[in-house]
Order: sequence, then C-alpha cells, then structure tokens
Amino acid sequence: MKRYVWQPVAFFVIGLGFYVYNGVVWNTWSTYIFHIIGYAGICGALSWTLYKKEKYKSNS
Repeated sequence: MKRYVWQPVAFFVIGLGFYVYNGVVWNTWSTYIFHIIGYAGICGALSWTLYKKEKYKSNS
C-alpha cells in the first residue's frame, strides 16, 4: 500500500479515537463534530500532498 494512503488513514483513525473517547467521557459530541470534519480535511490535504510528492519524484 502506498504511503499517501496508509499514513493519513492511520493519523485519522488515531485522531478519531481521541475525539470519540473525549466525546463519550465529557459528552461533547456537538463540539467535536466540527473538529472531526476539520481533521478529516487536514488528513485529506496530507494525502493529496504525499500523492503529489510521490508523483513528482517518479517523474524526475
């Protein structure tokens, strides 16, 4: 599996675990839903950046 796939997915799963744990413990789901969406955007940007970097290296 390519690095631009597994690394952002691993970061997202770990971060989602923290958000879910805190949502259950402190009952703050309404606050964390926007953080999860933002975090998904950051992980998507990381994936796109790693993909472009790998594509650039292969063309050089």
